[in-house]
Amino acid sequence: MSQNRYEVLGKIADGGLGSVYKAYDRNLRREVALKRVRAETPEEADRQAEQLFEEARTLSTLQHPHIVTIFDVGRDDEGAYIVMELLKGETLEDIISRGALNEYDFRELATQSLEGMIAAHSSGLIHLDIKPQNFMVIWLPSGKFQIKILDFGLAKLTSQPMIQDTDDDGAIMGSIYFMSPEQFERSPVDARTDLYALGCVFYYALTQHYPFQGETGPEVMASHMYHSLIPLEQLRPDLPAFVHQWIEWLFNRLPDYRPQSAAQAFEYFQLGHFPAAPETASVPVPEYEEPVVQAELIDDGEQIATAIPDDQPIAPRPPRPGSTTGPLRPTAPRPSARRPTRPVPGARAPGAMTMGLSNKPAPRPLVRPINIAAAAAPKHLKAGKPMPKWLTIGVPVSIIAVVGLVFGLKALKESQRNSRLTELAQQEQPQGTATDLQMLATMLSEPEKSLRAADVLGKLQGVESADSVIANLVAKAKEPWLRKNLANVVAKRGILETAKDLIDQLGSTTPVDARIAIWNALAKVASPPDLTALISQLGSPSSDELRAAENALASAGSREPDLSRIGQPVVQAYRANSGSEEVQAMLIRIIGRLGASSGFEDLTKALKHNSPKLRASAASALGEWRNAEPIPELEEFIRTEKDPFIRVDAVTSLGNLASLSSDTPQDDLAEDLLAAYERTKNAREQQALLNALTRITHPKVAAFFEERAKDPRQRQQAEAAVKSINAALAKVTDVADSATLEPAKAELTPGPLLVQDGSITNWFGRRDDVGWLFNITQPGSYEVSLSQASGGANQGRYALTIGHELFAKGVEKTSGPTDFKTITAGTVKFAKPGRYRLWLRPLDIPKGEALMRLKEVTLKKV
Repeated sequence: MSQNRYEVLGKIADGGLGSVYKAYDRNLRREVALKRVRAETPEEADRQAEQLFEEARTLSTLQHPHIVTIFDVGRDDEGAYIVMELLKGETLEDIISRGALNEYDFRELATQSLEGMIAAHSSGLIHLDIKPQNFMVIWLPSGKFQIKILDFGLAKLTSQPMIQDTDDDGAIMGSIYFMSPEQFERSPVDARTDLYALGCVFYYALTQHYPFQGETGPEVMASHMYHSLIPLEQLRPDLPAFVHQWIEWLFNRLPDYRPQSAAQAFEYFQLGHFPAAPETASVPVPEYEEPVVQAELIDDGEQIATAIPDDQPIAPRPPRPGSTTGPLRPTAPRPSARRPTRPVPGARAPGAMTMGLSNKPAPRPLVRPINIAAAAAPKHLKAGKPMPKWLTIGVPVSIIAVVGLVFGLKALKESQRNSRLTELAQQEQPQGTATDLQMLATMLSEPEKSLRAADVLGKLQGVESADSVIANLVAKAKEPWLRKNLANVVAKRGILETAKDLIDQLGSTTPVDARIAIWNALAKVASPPDLTALISQLGSPSSDELRAAENALASAGSREPDLSRIGQPVVQAYRANSGSEEVQAMLIRIIGRLGASSGFEDLTKALKHNSPKLRASAASALGEWRNAEPIPELEEFIRTEKDPFIRVDAVTSLGNLASLSSDTPQDDLAEDLLAAYERTKNAREQQALLNALTRITHPKVAAFFEERAKDPRQRQQAEAAVKSINAALAKVTDVADSATLEPAKAELTPGPLLVQDGSITNWFGRRDDVGWLFNITQPGSYEVSLSQASGGANQGRYALTIGHELFAKGVEKTSGPTDFKTITAGTVKFAKPGRYRLWLRPLDIPKGEALMRLKEVTLKKV
């Protein structure tokens, strides 16, 4: 369930079929990208889910530096989702919009993208949606860039040419500027279809123009079909002739006249020339009918190619004023049915437009190439238009001098400001001055500079008054775009005094993107006393805003130092039942995330609610509880719930709780989950139960997976589970009258935690947990104590959970990090023998300091 493991931080992009979000993987503690599909009906949701799962299965077979990596896939109450690596860069489309690529950067683009396509095609995978938006440019510390190929949602796994799938209306998805003629003709597609699109992308990258153009969708398609284009050599004569020929080889009209594989295209590109003509062989040229197609625009510029009735022929387009190449040809001669010979790579198919190379000096390029880094240069550094001649005719020299001086000084000042902004923006941690702060504050109110100034302000260092200046700007901001940019600054800097102003702004800010930015900032700066005011601002939010609001409320509530009071305003709001069903479901999830003890009964009651949405939210929320207290309720719920998807959510939550502290020993959990696995026949539920069983440390579970490992299809997962369970069993400490839980046998959350000099150190993160598995051989009451040391100036707090008990304690200061002091946490009763868990979780860690050093935990029977 994504709501358990993945915390959505904000939207990255919208597409015609869905959206991509930035999210946080709580299990592995890393940022990821989470992609969701959009569906209007349950049937469409099922179809979209299967398509997304197919994309995940397809990409999971590829591990390549130039192809996006898939981490996970699943489905929750919001639909299907796929989790992949978060790429921090910008799309090739964004790069090209600022300037055409120079030859050096183009060679890098071609090399890296072809290497990725070779890997995909070698696995039998055809992308079928190659376009600039699906190439991500990642900046490396060395200053170089890395290309990543994205979005294999339309990809097909095949070793033979195939007819591309269509939707219910017979339409093919894709961008018509990069689709091949065979896609319009419903002819078989293969790897050469991707090469055609790749050639179109390369042409576009070098010219900022699509190779096949038109004023309407049908005209663009006709341009593809008739292969009407401005030769690349006319737009970029500064490039070697081989580059022109090689790119036009990629998008040749006929597949047989393109490279026969990405590997072949890559080989010739690396050579930098075409070899001498080989022995020719006859190759049939396929006939085709006059193309009759039309285009229907959908979201985000994607288009669907569909058929035009016979009584609606394609009309010729009149030439545009100032056109240097004339109109697209409305008709074109059909290729003859004769059998031509196969040409040398780079030669044109019959009927294709020729380029005509000559020995004349190369003219100046019609497109001014720049490098990728320079494409990001501010406008003041780019070439401007020349001064109109009328300004220099009949004007006295003195007036020219005065006007020139005034405008020159103004331009110089503006140039200096922009240069300083650029200089600061290029620094990872910009060191500024009071003058820089004033300049950035002024630029925030200038729409064209505000976004960049906000980015620099969020990282600015060296100016003590920066936070107070920004807080003052927040209080005065009126325009939604300015509020949004300032909220982003606050989120980066964590300026606590802005919380009240940001909450007030929610009541008068309408644009959803600005509201989401404010919620994201409040997640960093709001505190428990703000919860009631935050809840009052919910209204009827969109799904995207609801996610941001949930994160803000959960973050604010988690700062409550008194665990008995945590989340009380959220519980009261849920009981008031004043919001929509979506808001009620969100409040349920927050109660679970906070582990609000006063709301536990509300969550268990919600498991019996008539609303499937509230039942699903409760099943997921209980999986976020701070200990394993909800296990009995979840086990009963799984036996009675009819909805298979909600039942899977409950099983997933049960698995999450299985590794926490509980009154229920691991022995009983193993019996219950193994029995549940035998009862279910649902594949999704079985998989969820298997995942839950991997978190149970018991010999019976290890034996269960050893049996599954005999099946080759299950061997990999089963053997990994056996290895993990046996490793945990080896660290179990037997407890009779008393026992010491040593650091060497502790389970440390992956991260900075270390066992060093006999103690646990490097305790810097609030998610850094330490746990032990122990075996109670004699039931009864046990006193729990720990030996800790802390020489820090400020003292942190932690929670110790064992059995059903939770003890919140403050770290006690000692004379130094090696002066250990024994602290009694409390007493817990174990009703039966078995394996139990103990966890230590930070509640508050002083900034820049470690929580403490932990030498050991002791259990002593009383």
